[in-house]
Amino acid sequence: MSTVLRLLNRAWRPALVVTSLAVIAYVLYFHQLGGLLPGYAPAEVATYHSAESWHYIASNPINAPYKLVLWAAITLGHHHYNATRFVAALCGILAVIVFFFITKAWYGFRIGFLGSLMFATSAGFLHVARLGTPQILQMGILVLIGMTVWHRRNTRLRPWLTYLVAIVFALLLYAPGMVWFELLVVIVLYRRILSHWNKTAVLHRILWLSVTLAILAPLGMGVVTQSQLGMQLLGLPPHLSTLVHLPRNLLDTILGIGVHSNGSALLWLGHVPLLDVVELILAFLGTYYYVYPERTLRSLLLAGSGLIGVLLASLGGPVGIACIIPIAYLLVAGGLNHFVSEWLTVFPRNPIAKSAGFAVIGLLLIFSITFQMRAYFIAWPHHALTRQLFGVPPQ
Repeated sequence: MSTVLRLLNRAWRPALVVTSLAVIAYVLYFHQLGGLLPGYAPAEVATYHSAESWHYIASNPINAPYKLVLWAAITLGHHHYNATRFVAALCGILAVIVFFFITKAWYGFRIGFLGSLMFATSAGFLHVARLGTPQILQMGILVLIGMTVWHRRNTRLRPWLTYLVAIVFALLLYAPGMVWFELLVVIVLYRRILSHWNKTAVLHRILWLSVTLAILAPLGMGVVTQSQLGMQLLGLPPHLSTLVHLPRNLLDTILGIGVHSNGSALLWLGHVPLLDVVELILAFLGTYYYVYPERTLRSLLLAGSGLIGVLLASLGGPVGIACIIPIAYLLVAGGLNHFVSEWLTVFPRNPIAKSAGFAVIGLLLIFSITFQMRAYFIAWPHHALTRQLFGVPPQ
């Protein structure tokens, strides 16, 4: 009996944490997944039909990882448009987990948890994670940064782990525009990658290349036979003549982050920007203290990814502002870390000032999270343009 009591005493806290996180994940990403809106958007219907058969996926392999999971769900009997949203929600939960891993590695558990909570409850992320389209694959930038963090924290890499890295890199190439983010990671880590390559046996090199090429073969065949797929893969618009609007689009994208948005009702609420006032201030702090004055791996990744994301979102191609969301909230987490660190530095032993500071921070975070969740769960579903757009009735 004493042994059982000791086990229960050790297990109740982790069990409580896991249960609480599961409940939060359900409420955020699965509750009313098919009932929050009057119906489904044409983009969701098109996504569903594009994954009904593996022949359709082979003919257009762009976003194949998302389509393959959706095809598996349809094959198992989920013949409903809601399956598209379910797959996106699963990918969204994975994105939050990776976000927490990154911020915990950079800033510690406390900031990692708070930053991940802000990211997970943000209206911008909820729009992408609860919409039945492959837009959620734009969160792949988090996976790339997460692998970079993990790569640097492990001085000795086992060959089988490198196979996993190669598989993930190959799969992410199927997402439009992701090739540029992968190129950035390779440039930043080229010395470490080259050193690891030179230390590896020839057999493993051949197998790595074989696995990568085998995964990319359908994509390569699609690009060769259909030139427009190559444009999508690069994140470019189908007609380069639209690039004349690039300066205006760049301005709209930058303003859409924190001032005034012109986004579609499919993923946005009116002219509400991506970040609220609290998040915008924290993002400025994160940019100033963790990107502007430094030339570390972290700053290079954040600055490079941010610039690539803004440019891709402004081209008018298949990549939207979704690719900016994870970078923006990594900067928000960085600003929050600096704010807390500065407060603890000024008042290291004053319990009253320390408690007051944490209370202020807590109130600001509660305001931000409440604003973001109300924008998505209450304001957006009742917006007239939104209800018109999501007019396809359920199956």
